[in-house]
Amino acid sequence: MKSAKKDLFERIIKTYPTLSPKKRRVADLVMRDYKKIFLMTAREIATECGVSEPTIIRFAVDLGFSGYAEFLQFMKGLLHTELTSTERFARASKKEKAGTTIQRYCQNAIRNLENLSRSISDTELKRIARTVFKAGTVGVVGYRASATLAYHFGYLLKKIRKNVFIDTNLSWELTDMMNEADKSMLLFVIGFPRYPRRTIEILQYAKKCKVKTIGLSDNPKSPIVNLADEYVIVDIEGVSFIDPFAHIIVLLGALVHEIAFLDNQEAMDRLSRFDEGVKRTNEFYSVEASEENLEYRFDGPYVTSLWPRKGTA
Repeated sequence: MKSAKKDLFERIIKTYPTLSPKKRRVADLVMRDYKKIFLMTAREIATECGVSEPTIIRFAVDLGFSGYAEFLQFMKGLLHTELTSTERFARASKKEKAGTTIQRYCQNAIRNLENLSRSISDTELKRIARTVFKAGTVGVVGYRASATLAYHFGYLLKKIRKNVFIDTNLSWELTDMMNEADKSMLLFVIGFPRYPRRTIEILQYAKKCKVKTIGLSDNPKSPIVNLADEYVIVDIEGVSFIDPFAHIIVLLGALVHEIAFLDNQEAMDRLSRFDEGVKRTNEFYSVEASEENLEYRFDGPYVTSLWPRKGTA
């Protein structure tokens, strides 16, 4: 599978002989410091290269893009893969700091949520929900930063359907399941930049075992998208060492609801059994249970500790 970086350089090398001297200046900048391009506007690139802004747009078209916007989107996907955590942090620190840190993070999350609402159609969400619903066994996979997303989705999915397995560390149990899997098994694989190698390997192994896969990733160049049988693409805006995943959590919550809606009665029955189970085991905190089982120890007018009452420990 050709990398985005190799694809970009091959495009430039192929078109370089036909470029005008001004466009060659742009090509030279991209080849020399492609990581710098992502944070620059067309006007800034034009100024640095000593050319006009339309020259930058025409250069992008010469490379096979519809315009500068598509070229920038391509570069975003490339940079998400190539930038190290240190480079992400350094570049984020150089950006204009308008507002407080929490305001900037909230604004970034809002932009990602708005992009999500525009990019994922109701038809696409329902299609993925039906695929998950029909599967006999569902393995939810995500490693490193995506492990939190996999656990969240898998935990919610277990509440409304049986035969859900969560893997966040490439366990032997998952590979054994795929070795013995029938056609009803489905792997739901979550992977975002910088795409953990183990995530790619598990998708490759799933193909060998003929296990159906759904990939959730950020752009069409993602190896997760290229290896999966079905996929969902969700753009991630924001270059930093911290992954902005708020909108991904929203998407996964919406997907769980769509799956539950396909069989309301089964979902209600399983949720009822879940509630009964956690009540029996006293899994979650409640004021009533705490008041029944604890006594207060006072030191003068102050409460200094809480202890289980005798016979309740």
